Amino acid sequence: MPEMMKPTKDSIKTTATRAFFRIDAVRSVDEEKRTVEVAFSSDAEIKQWWRTVLVLEHSSAAVRLDRLNNGGPVLFNHDRDAHIAVVESARIDADGKGRAVVRFGRGTLAEEKFRDVVDGILRHISVGFEVHEVKLVETRDDDTDVYRATDWEPFEISFVTIPLDTSVGVGRGLGGAPEINTLSNMEERTMPGTGTPQKHGEGAPQMDEQAVREKAVQAERTRVDTILTLGREYNAPEDAEKFVRENKTPEDFQSFLLKEMNGRSKKPTPDERNEAVGLSEKDVQRYSFVNVLRCLDPNNQHNKKVREAAALELEASAAAAERLGRDASGIIIPPEVLCAPLQRTYSTGNAAAPHGGNLVSTDLMASSFIEMLRRRTLLMQYGTQLAGLVGNVDIPKQLSGATGYVVGEDTDVSESQGDFGQVKMSPTTIGAMSEVSRRLLMQSSLDVEALIRFDLAKAVGLKVDNLGFYGTGNDEPLGIKNISGVNAVPFAASGKPTFAELVAMESEIAADDADVNSMAYLINAKTRGHCKTTPKFANTEATIWETGNTINGYTAGVTNQIAAADAFFGNFADLIIGLWGGLELTLDPYTHSAKGRLRIVAMQDVDIAARRAESFCVGTTV
Repeated sequence: MPEMMKPTKDSIKTTATRAFFRIDAVRSVDEEKRTVEVAFSSDAEIKQWWRTVLVLEHSSAAVRLDRLNNGGPVLFNHDRDAHIAVVESARIDADGKGRAVVRFGRGTLAEEKFRDVVDGILRHISVGFEVHEVKLVETRDDDTDVYRATDWEPFEISFVTIPLDTSVGVGRGLGGAPEINTLSNMEERTMPGTGTPQKHGEGAPQMDEQAVREKAVQAERTRVDTILTLGREYNAPEDAEKFVRENKTPEDFQSFLLKEMNGRSKKPTPDERNEAVGLSEKDVQRYSFVNVLRCLDPNNQHNKKVREAAALELEASAAAAERLGRDASGIIIPPEVLCAPLQRTYSTGNAAAPHGGNLVSTDLMASSFIEMLRRRTLLMQYGTQLAGLVGNVDIPKQLSGATGYVVGEDTDVSESQGDFGQVKMSPTTIGAMSEVSRRLLMQSSLDVEALIRFDLAKAVGLKVDNLGFYGTGNDEPLGIKNISGVNAVPFAASGKPTFAELVAMESEIAADDADVNSMAYLINAKTRGHCKTTPKFANTEATIWETGNTINGYTAGVTNQIAAADAFFGNFADLIIGLWGGLELTLDPYTHSAKGRLRIVAMQDVDIAARRAESFCVGTTV
């Protein structure tokens, strides 16, 4: 067998750039702050391949920590798509160890892995690093070469399931022997991250097992009663029983009810389509916004060819008006058309060309108008959308929680369940405008159809966003900023919130017990620029805007419908956006007639409501 070639200095640097992974230990956990201190590296020998050893030098001059300290990523099993936390700070300690404090996000995966860390299930740490410079320091008797990395850079930290070295674990330092818990050293010890001594032994209070059992029984009764009550009120008894069997919470069942309503509105059943107008699938695909606008143009009032081409659209509009009980001044686009995608291939225009010029042959499949609207509306992306509504709608809302009682011996537990109310929603008509050229309407290709739908969706979406944030409630929906009971945090500087002020928004909601893992910050573009260039803390490089488009561990969205002085934070799933009936289109041919443009006025019935005011916080300059 031929002898293997030993690696050279340059090959070690090249291979190290691909990242070695080294296992060390989780050291402490702070559940309240969601932070974990980890030891991620040491100067222990790392065995490479054939007769080669690498030692990472742990001096301040040898380790580049800029990438970690600038919001470095914390992953699960080194998967770049499993981003679960962010590095708050990284350092090299005097004992020659690399340590970091990381803060977990609140997404589903991040929450799952954080609980595993807290419970001691996920306890091993690995680091990915690059070696920029090495030197050969020793060749041993067995011909093993020992290299020292004198310039290296950690670029990510991972929580991993399979360690390379099982001798390290939670709470153990690097390179030291594991702590042995004896009776003498367990008399009083501090749990990681709490700072609160936990006493054991003689004199410690004894647990009242009977009281614990009674509390557990009462909590279970409350859970079951609450879920079953919701199931009866919202005609979902079988689903309620399933949630009880699966030990899920009333909050889980409330979210399920909303998603069920949302799912039905997004994808109407055939019966629901027939109740709207009764168009066949083929007619839905034939329906053309362009034909509608051509008919609305007064210049085509007596154009027989145009009206014949729009026979389907005119008939469907008349049927929609009758079914919806509306006396339309324009043409109503039926609900089933708004919910159906353009299922044909077409060419789309150059986005930079104004009013549909310079069309090119690029195949594309368009979404439904409702889906286009959702993509153009930030609040519809984060909130709960109910489309295709008919009449007034009542949404379940828990007004108060169930009550617990202190129960004496041989005393029955009082029956208790949550107090539930309803958020009432009713349609309000909003208007939005877009423009199109007469020359563009003369085209018959599907790219023009898609362009018009996109423009109308954008116009309506911007209006929905604006009302969702700032609606006054006077002949229009009430926006978040004007809802009574919404939390508020003052900003010292307009459009330039500090990290502490943004965290205070989270604290306000948490104080109302309304915080959940899926909350988000919504800001405007200028505030995003400020957050990208402003450190969280003085004399540090980590900025407010974190890796992965997050702030304070939460997703951050951007829209210029938010005023420069404001920022919004909260559980936007508690914001319900309802859409009724069809979209009504009218045409203004006069305002820009000299320029050959037609103004399209789109009118849509909507309402916006918050299930719980405490779920939101508004930050603004006083």
